[in-house]
Amino acid sequence: MGKEDIKKTILDQKLLNIQPVEKLVLIDQIIDIIGRLIAEGALKPGDTLPSERDLSEMLKVSRTSVRQALKALDVLGVLEISPGSRTFLNKSISKLLINPLRFMTLLHDVTTLELFGTRKIIEVALARLAAVNANETDIKKMEDTLKVAKENLNNPKKYVLVEMEFHDDIFKASGNRVLSALMASINNLLLESREKSASLFTSLEDSLKQHAKIFEAIKEKNPEKAGNAMLDHLNKVEHLFLENKIFEKNK
Repeated sequence: MGKEDIKKTILDQKLLNIQPVEKLVLIDQIIDIIGRLIAEGALKPGDTLPSERDLSEMLKVSRTSVRQALKALDVLGVLEISPGSRTFLNKSISKLLINPLRFMTLLHDVTTLELFGTRKIIEVALARLAAVNANETDIKKMEDTLKVAKENLNNPKKYVLVEMEFHDDIFKASGNRVLSALMASINNLLLESREKSASLFTSLEDSLKQHAKIFEAIKEKNPEKAGNAMLDHLNKVEHLFLENKIFEKNK
């Protein structure tokens, strides 16, 4: 049996397990109804959904169809489902993006280099926005995060997590929830490469100094300086990645 025959056999076997079109259409309709409730404001982030049984009775469909529709929304990050607990509408915008982005990277063979390139574009913009929009609370949060980063210069694993938190502080201070959520999702996908980046710096103090420059520019309310400092930091990280072939290892 040739490769094409084997591939066709595997595909045929998988097709046997696909649900009937009518059932899929019904599940789509349930998802659309929940989507309309969200759009109309009847359901808001953090709200609890009725139980499967109640939804089944309200929509006059089987509990199986309701369960599968809820699972689909869970995969998309719209819902949070805990076994034995209630189902909630997700409060986190970034969680709405992480799974679709993950599937996109798998389906279209998106490389770590491409994701990092996206990071360079968006984070520079967010740093500039943070310099314009950051308030005293935002500045204090960044300052505190950098202090924790300094305390963990001898602990690369912890340092990376704190460094990610600092970038997240900038995203939140930017005031743009869409870009902030998109960047948080991309950073999630880049977690492995970020962990490796810590070991590439001759000294984590170099990394800390780069982040301190970004912070000072934001504190000074200088968007141009903040954007340049962020770009300089990301260019240096990219150079380390390329030099050590980290991107190749994460394709």
